[in-house]
Amino acid sequence: MTTFAPDALTGRTLLVTGASSGLGRATAVLCASLGARVIALGRDEGRLDETLALLTGERHLARAADLADADAAAEAISTLATEAGGLDGAVHAAGAELILPIRLTKARNVAAVMGAAVNGGLGLARAAGKSGVMKDGASIVFLSSAAARRGQAGMAAYSAAKAAVEGLTLGLAAELAPRIRVNAVAAGGVETEMHSRLSRSLPGPALAAYEAAHPLGFGRAEDVANAVAFLLSDAARWVTGAVWAVDGGYAAT
Repeated sequence: MTTFAPDALTGRTLLVTGASSGLGRATAVLCASLGARVIALGRDEGRLDETLALLTGERHLARAADLADADAAAEAISTLATEAGGLDGAVHAAGAELILPIRLTKARNVAAVMGAAVNGGLGLARAAGKSGVMKDGASIVFLSSAAARRGQAGMAAYSAAKAAVEGLTLGLAAELAPRIRVNAVAAGGVETEMHSRLSRSLPGPALAAYEAAHPLGFGRAEDVANAVAFLLSDAARWVTGAVWAVDGGYAAT
């Protein structure tokens, strides 16, 4: 069973950062299946090629890029978008996890977790403001986390990065309207490779408690990708400045 009409995103060119794995890859795969042309960005060229092989349709592109520097990210995205004839939408899923007590957190750790998520997001924002990068009526969706609003030991820096992403979402929604819509999806515990690394770092009782805090259990990457696809579509034409919790009820517990 399909959630969307198979042509829901036909004729659109969409940029997906962090497309080499996890939520970014799932979003790229879903958008391609709905008819979009996908430009996939990520740091690992080999894994991007794996994503490209999963995409249905034609004319998709994969490019390796480090988005940790806002200026470089803006330049790379602007160039790709202009060459593609402009973007109908962009999904910023790039980022890194960090699970570390704050007393052990160094400047390099903070730089790493803020890098692609925050600086890359700022680079995308700068690019979006340039002529020829985003078409009128385009949609930008940032991937945030429930951690932006709910504290957890060892995740202060990660929470700060995702809170910054949500602040960026709100500011851009006001600045880029009415030409471009900007929203975010705040994901809870989703079964991805990143989630597996988190799970391995937690003792059994702590992991069980974390899962129990999700009334609907842990999610799948497709659950988040579905929400992103909706926000990219015309069905969300009157939605901007929203941060949607897609977290299996985690924020409600």
